[in-house]
Amino acid sequence: MNEAETILELESVVIRGRWRDGVEALPGPLSLRVRRGETWLVLGGMGSGKSALLEAMVGLRALGGGTVRVFGRELSGLKGAELAAMRRRMGLVFEGRGRLMSGMTVLENVTLPVCYHGNVDVEAAAVEVGGWMEEMELEGLADVGVGRLGMAWARRVALARAVVQGPELLLLDDPMGGLDPVHARWWRGFLGRLRDGHPRLGGQGVTLVMATGSPRALMGLAGRCAVMTGEGLRDVGGCKDALGRDEAWTDEGDGEE
Repeated sequence: MNEAETILELESVVIRGRWRDGVEALPGPLSLRVRRGETWLVLGGMGSGKSALLEAMVGLRALGGGTVRVFGRELSGLKGAELAAMRRRMGLVFEGRGRLMSGMTVLENVTLPVCYHGNVDVEAAAVEVGGWMEEMELEGLADVGVGRLGMAWARRVALARAVVQGPELLLLDDPMGGLDPVHARWWRGFLGRLRDGHPRLGGQGVTLVMATGSPRALMGLAGRCAVMTGEGLRDVGGCKDALGRDEAWTDEGDGEE
């Protein structure tokens, strides 16, 4: 593995508001470079723009300027099959209940990307994801509608959906927010195995970018930190140094950007 390889790069990025195309959603411009094998925390308080930033990193937010490159390719220049192939190499776990498909079961949600990209039915995809379902303790919930799940289990389903295709880059929006100690401990262990090289991924470590306003639960996983400030996104280096500073991002939670 080439530790110096840059797999995610934001260069002078301006992110537009979701409903107001002409209005900037975040202070900027924003720049960041993430190398393969790194684990990042993006720290910010409520309404600071963390969610919008992660969405821009995978091409789900329109840019008002600048460039997002993933695996050396500019996202805005990819369409059709090329864009689909790029997105198979990335995963995004949304905040809260993970934006699951509420009318589907747990298994249908987890197999959704396999069915879509592999053009197979749920029964065939279930064979492919079975090992993940078992390891993530979801096999007993396979036929349960996700609307019946509590938030912690729903978020775990969202994580399963994001990892079943073996992403090289995984983005997580406030993954530990609101979890009880048992679920939080499970997440730390599982994300640590992804970072270090999960056997189901052939031992290849996953590069992690985790946005949060409550960093203490994730400090043991991450090595580098960036902070959302009134001036934009600031790389502050090591997470231990960042945690000791008096920053606005110590607020709990997040809001719509």
